Parts: sequence; structure tokens; C-alpha cells
Amino acid sequence: MRPAELLRAVTAALASPDEETAFARLPGTLHRSLDGHKLRWDGATLAIPIAGVGELLVPTPPPDDDLLAAAESVGVQVAQFVERCKAQRGMREFEARRQAMLDVAFDSVFTMDDDGFVLSANRAAERTFGYKAEEILGQELAALIIPETLRDAHRDGLVRYLKTGRGPIVGRRVELTAMRRDGTEFPVELVVTRPEIPGERVFYGYLRDLTARNVAEAALHRLADEQAALRRVATAVAAFSDPAQLFDLLSEEVGKLLEAETAHMFRFDPDGRAGEIVGGWAQRPEHVLGHGTRMPLDGDTAVTRVWRTGQAARMDSYARAEGNLAQIMRDYGVQAVVAAPVFLGGSLWGAVIVSAMSAGPFPESAEQRIAYFAELAAQALANAQAREDLAASRARIVQAGDAERRRLERNLHDGAQQRLVSLALMLRMAARRHPDDDDLARAGEELSHALQELRELARGIHPAVLTERGLEPAVRAVADRAPVPVELTVELEERLPGPVEAAAYYVVSEALTNVAKYARATLVRVSITRTDEHALIEVADDGLGGADPGGGSGLRGLADRVEAFGGRLDIDSPPGLGTTLRADLPLTASLR
Repeated sequence: MRPAELLRAVTAALASPDEETAFARLPGTLHRSLDGHKLRWDGATLAIPIAGVGELLVPTPPPDDDLLAAAESVGVQVAQFVERCKAQRGMREFEARRQAMLDVAFDSVFTMDDDGFVLSANRAAERTFGYKAEEILGQELAALIIPETLRDAHRDGLVRYLKTGRGPIVGRRVELTAMRRDGTEFPVELVVTRPEIPGERVFYGYLRDLTARNVAEAALHRLADEQAALRRVATAVAAFSDPAQLFDLLSEEVGKLLEAETAHMFRFDPDGRAGEIVGGWAQRPEHVLGHGTRMPLDGDTAVTRVWRTGQAARMDSYARAEGNLAQIMRDYGVQAVVAAPVFLGGSLWGAVIVSAMSAGPFPESAEQRIAYFAELAAQALANAQAREDLAASRARIVQAGDAERRRLERNLHDGAQQRLVSLALMLRMAARRHPDDDDLARAGEELSHALQELRELARGIHPAVLTERGLEPAVRAVADRAPVPVELTVELEERLPGPVEAAAYYVVSEALTNVAKYARATLVRVSITRTDEHALIEVADDGLGGADPGGGSGLRGLADRVEAFGGRLDIDSPPGLGTTLRADLPLTASLR
């Protein structure tokens, strides 16, 4: 075989697509062996050594120098071909292992070239974005998964990185918006890397769908917000004594929590024909329905459903709802409503209502979330009822005590006191008939002292002047008997209700007694005035100050009396600066 023929035959064989085909097309016979070989001719066959493979045995006449040189070249070419094939097999195996690893990954993985075209995509990417890997290979990645509004920025960043080696996302972990095949957008976390692999210019993009994480985080935030709102309302339930103020707060908390435009507390009339607003909040103040706003309960609305069933209810649209209340809702621009019942003592009392004017229906969890606040509203009502019952009970006890005082004073006046007066007259008459009888004179004097003590005792139990002539004469009598000078100011155009007069009298009387016992004062100022709804009493001295309302000075009992009528007692007593006592008594106390 001539040298040129040998070289052409080998070159043609090595152009084959794989190693086995190439070996089959080689001239001669390939003898595989790992033993070391040298180029040799055995008289009929030229043995050409191939490193790492064996020998190529080519029949030939005695070779000349040109053929031997060609044979050496063939050995080198075949050995290089074998090494290339081995490297390619290794690369294919590596790619297969790498792809297998990527295919089991939960995150989407893309590879792209310097022009931004897709080289590969794993199965997670197929599931997440809705494409098959084979249909996007060679396409621009930006056009496939990046929203149109962000594509130019992505392309500019790629160009900048290729020019400068710096970019906004390569080598960093960023959150951005991606796009699925159907055009829906969703949040992802993206990491782009550029491996330093000789001969390979590839970007790797790792994307994690954050939808589930964001939903979970949003749920946690909602739960945290809900718990915080419930804690604030629960704290207010324990602290507030005014239900109207509490209902406004509760409406605000539940309205903000559910992102409603308005929220209200609604109380049903006993017959269920109507009801009224008792608390409210709105994003825009003009949308708040004022306390006492009356509304009918007719037709089919969320509120009427609560009245009929005693369960939470919703209306996602009032467009076709019937009834006057539904028309009122439409007039206010209400689109959707969710309401939850409020119970008091096992009976349906009212409802917590949230309304949407511009947004769509409330989430499915709205009824349950409102129900928590409805339970707190029920607790607030129960607390208020208990406080009212307790206050009424205390007022009845105080009034009963005052009535008993009046009875005792009247019995003393009409009974024992009158008898003693008659006996005193009889003793005076006897003393006139027997002027020399010293024992009779002393008996008359002792009886006069006893009568005076009885009168003082009767005044202490309940002054008759208070019942007969009113508060001002009774207080003036107390002031006149006080051991400390008293400046009295009374501004009352008419008499106060009896229970209020009694409470005011004992406030002044007890305060003056305390001044005389403890204050070492030189002057006391007493003021009694009234407003449309309250009687105001103030007793101020210039004594030592430092009074302890909780001590044994009688102030605690005085405070109990005032609070029993729904009033308030304040004491300001800085040491060395005297004491000022202020009592505020509602004129409706007698109605408790």
C-alpha cells in the first residue's frame, strides 16, 4: 500500500461518527492490546502501534521510508482520535449525570449562552414555566420567562456584564417577577452564575418559585395582625367602661384587619324589625354611620340572615338583593358585606358588620375572623351588664341605707325625742312648784343635756332639714357647727333628686369631719354647683395635705358611696399644700 493511500483510508475512517465505526473502517486489522509495541514489518504485514489501543496490522510489501513515515503519522492520528472519543464519552457522561441531578432539583435551572439563548432546562423549569425543554432550546430566555416590562433591563444587564464583567444580578441572590407560558406573573428568587470552565461560555440561572413562601408569609402576617388586634380589643374590653367607645375601637380593628371600607356594630330591636348602629369606623369619615342610626331589617341581606339564623353570613353582591336595607346598602355604594352574630346571655343581641365598596368579595376566612371579634363584643356587653348590675345593686344598698337613716331619724323625732320633750316640760313645771328641790332641778338639767345629745344623734343619722328644706340649708347647718371656718358657695336653682342630695350632703359632712380631725386647717371652702347632668361638689382646705384615700380616714367609704351612684371622687392632697376633694354625681343616679 502506498503512503498516500494509507493516509486517505485512515482519514476517511476517522471521519466516522463514533469509535467503533471508525475502527471497522480502518485499513487492515485492529489488534487490541495494552502491551507496548513498535512499528515493525514481519515480511507480510506492517504493524502500526496505537497508544492505549494496540496495533493496526496492514498487509503490505516491504515498506520504504515514506510508507514507514506515513505509518507513524497514522498511529498518532488514531491515538488522538481515541483520546477525543474518550473525552467526548466522559463529557456526555458528565452531562448526563449533571442533567440527572438538575432534573431531581426542586428549583428551575436554565443554561444560556452569551446571547441569552437557552441551552438547557431541567424538569422543574418545565413544570414551573409550562414549556418542554426541547421546544425552547435555542430561543431567547428573556422572551420566554421575563415579563415584557422587565425584558429591556435584563438585556441591558447582560450586555453590560459581557462588556465589563459586572452586572446587577450575576453572582447575587435577588427577588423579581417571572412569567409563565400562559402569561401569569409570579415571584421568584434568582441566582445567576458564570462558571469558569475553559472553552465554555455559559450562564446558569437558578430560579425558585416564591409563591408558596409568600402565601405562607402573608398568612403568618395576617395571623400576627389578627392576634395583635384581638389583644388590643381584649385589653380594651377589660379596661373600658363605655361600650360605645369600645364598639368604635372594635369596628376600627376588624375593619382594618379585613381591609374593609367600613365596619359597624349593629344592635337588633327585640322584635327583629329594625336595629341601630352602636359603633362604627370607616376609611373615609363621611362613610361612618353615626351612633343611633336606625335601619330596617327586611329583605335578603347579610344582616337579616344573621338575625334569621344566628350564624355568620355574607353577601358578595347587592345588585339584585331585595328590600329596603338592600337599597340602603346600594345607595351607600356597598358591594359586599360579611356579618357575624353577637350574643348576650344566650340571646342574639346584634352583629359585627364589615363592608366593601370598591373591592370584590371578602376572603373565605372572613366569617371566622369576624367571629373572634364578635365574641369579644359579647364579652364587653356582658362586662358592661355586670358593671351596671353591680352599680345598681350598690345604689340600691346606699338608698336603702339612707331610707333606713330617715326612718330612724323620724322615729327618734316622733317617738323618743317627743317623749323627752314632754318629760322636760313636766320637770320644769314641777321645778316651779318646788323651787327649793335641788334634785328636781338637776334632773331637769340632765334631761336637757340628754335631749340635746339625742338631737345630735338624730342629725348624724339623717338630718331632718335635708328632707324638709333641701341640700343648701342642711350643708349650711353642718358648716355652722364645724370647728374650722367654712366658706360655703351653693349655686342651685332647684332642689336635686333626693338620692343625689343625700350623697352630696354626706360628701360635705364626711369631708368636714376629716378636716376637723386630721388637716389642722384654718379655712375650708365648700362649693356645690350643677350642670345639666351632674352635681359637682368641691371641698378644699389649707391644711397639712397628704391624705390617704385608702386609709382609715373615711374617704374610702365616701368613694364607695359616690361610685355607687355612678359618680366619681377625686382627691388631690400633696403634702403641705392642703387637700381638695371633688365629687361628680350624675343627676340620673336616682334612676339606678
